[in-house]
Amino acid sequence: MVASQDNEAQVTATAAGQVLNVRGVAAVGFFGGVRFHRVALDVQYAEAQRQALVEGAVALRFLATPWLSVQMGPHARRFDTPFGAERWVTWRLGGRGDFGVAGTGVRGHALLWRALGLDVNVPPGTGSAHGGEVGVTVDLESRPFWFGLAYGIDQAQVRDAARRETVKTLTLTAGLRRR
Repeated sequence: MVASQDNEAQVTATAAGQVLNVRGVAAVGFFGGVRFHRVALDVQYAEAQRQALVEGAVALRFLATPWLSVQMGPHARRFDTPFGAERWVTWRLGGRGDFGVAGTGVRGHALLWRALGLDVNVPPGTGSAHGGEVGVTVDLESRPFWFGLAYGIDQAQVRDAARRETVKTLTLTAGLRRR
C-alpha cells in the first residue's frame, strides 16, 4: 500500500501481484486500487500461458461504512474449451463486507454479486449470472508485506439453453507496502 496525505484529502493506492486458478489453469496477474475518501476503484488482470485463461475486472466501490461497501463494474473472462475459446462478460453489482478475524493483522471479507448483464460469444449469447467470494488477508504489520487468499464461485446460465456454467476460483495475492 502506498499512501499520500495532505490536510484536506487522503488518497491511498494499493498494488499487488496475483496468482489465479480457474478450472485447474493458473494465471499470473496484478491487482491495483486507489481510494479517495469513500470511493475506491479496483482493477484486476490475470493471464495464463498461451492465453488458456485471461481474466480482467474493474470495480467502482462506494464505502457505505468502514466494513460495508457496494460495488459495480465489468468482469471479463476468456478461457479455452474443447470447442474453442469462450468469452464471458458480466456487469456486476454487489456488496462486500470486511471484518476482523484475529487482532488487527488478520481480516476477512465476503462478497455477493449479481450480474446486471451477461454477454457470451456462444449462442444464444446472453443470460444471467451471480456469485460470491470469501477470503482472508494477513497483514504483517512489522514487515512491508501482506498476503490474501480468496475462494470464489460464479454461476451463469445462458438464456433459452439448458447450459449452466459454474466456475470456482482460488486467488492468492501478495502485496508490498511502502513505508
